[in-house]
Amino acid sequence: MKLKLLGLALSALFLASCGGQKPVTINTIRPADIGINPAIETILIVDRTKPSDENKWLNIGEAILTGEGIEGDKAAAQAVVNSLKNQLQISPRFNVLVASERLEGNSFSAAFPEPLNWSTQQNLLNRYKADALVCVEIVDSDFIITEGKRKVKRTVGTGDNQKTIEVDEWYAEGVGNIKIGLRMYDPANKEIIDQQLLDQTNTWQAAADSKAGAIAALINRNSATRELANMVGHDYAYKIAPMPVQLRRIFYTKAKDFPPLEEGARLAEVNDWQSAITVWEKAIPNAEPKEAGRMSYNIAVAYEVLDDLKESERWAQQSYAKYGNKTARTYATQIQRRIVETQVLENQMK
Repeated sequence: MKLKLLGLALSALFLASCGGQKPVTINTIRPADIGINPAIETILIVDRTKPSDENKWLNIGEAILTGEGIEGDKAAAQAVVNSLKNQLQISPRFNVLVASERLEGNSFSAAFPEPLNWSTQQNLLNRYKADALVCVEIVDSDFIITEGKRKVKRTVGTGDNQKTIEVDEWYAEGVGNIKIGLRMYDPANKEIIDQQLLDQTNTWQAAADSKAGAIAALINRNSATRELANMVGHDYAYKIAPMPVQLRRIFYTKAKDFPPLEEGARLAEVNDWQSAITVWEKAIPNAEPKEAGRMSYNIAVAYEVLDDLKESERWAQQSYAKYGNKTARTYATQIQRRIVETQVLENQMK
């Protein structure tokens, strides 16, 4: 297993401040939606959407009837493979390989083919020195274009001659849909870890002074299908692997006639969170409830940045329970959720 997690430090990025508060972004890792056997360290991604000789002619017939390019679904399958590979390589959990061969499956309908036989799975694992397979087994895409004409307002002229007029505008709209079926196999235990049919839809628009111009400006079918396939690969990676995420928090930077809150905030802004904690904690006994609640809340955020979630939870609870800071109540719940997720993540990274 790649133990990138051990070398991944929580980092904080500051965004533009707003009205006495400043946002901070925390980079961390979220657990996968499903747990995978810790013995599985290397995943082999396989395109299993090559039509059999029997289905090949059915695919050609479908392409003629629907207007879909014969190679469109092949390109979509490759886009899913590439997207999944690229996303999983960001994860600290798995090593990722891609099989060079394309296996026969069922690319004609949105029904899963029979599971890949175990001997074929084992041969692939032996050849690539992998532990598990993720197979793209269904690709079914559609792209429908509609067009029309509408009235729009445009400003013409300059200076005293500037005016608003109503003109005709042609528009084109493309609605793309893709269904991708993925299976994850564990050949060592002869089991299917996961099987999911993912459905992704998106709409694209373009406009021009002519019908031909609007259609020409619209995304083409193959590009739309690749974009949808990339979305599916991205989403599935987050299901099976712990992935980097960014969490957005805020902390208080301003207080009327109470300098310690602002002093601590300045320390936080230069990433000296431990010194900021010291300043805020020392000032709390002499503060009014409002300022004490805000500094307690800030300390909770500081401890999250420093990856001490238990202390963060304690200070968030104190901010609400003792000083009535309502924002801290929601924040305490977020921290409690993170504590649970961290425990899940640790189990997934063993």
